[in-house]
Amino acid sequence: HTPLASMGKADIIRTGLKLGVDYGLTTTCYNPFPDGTPCGKCDACKLRRRGFREAGSRDPLTYPETD
Repeated sequence: HTPLASMGKADIIRTGLKLGVDYGLTTTCYNPFPDGTPCGKCDACKLRRRGFREAGSRDPLTYPETD
């Protein structure tokens, strides 16, 4: 089963928030720094950040300044 496959990133984030997911414990980064901090530049980081923005919520992760 793939219940999230038909959902957009913002919808997935909203659903997770309703279920109490602690997004501070999750990451999607393809190229994190050695300490686990997301790079903020890869496609996964960009999609996650846009998803939170579209969901009207703040991403709890800290990203470095990006271009």
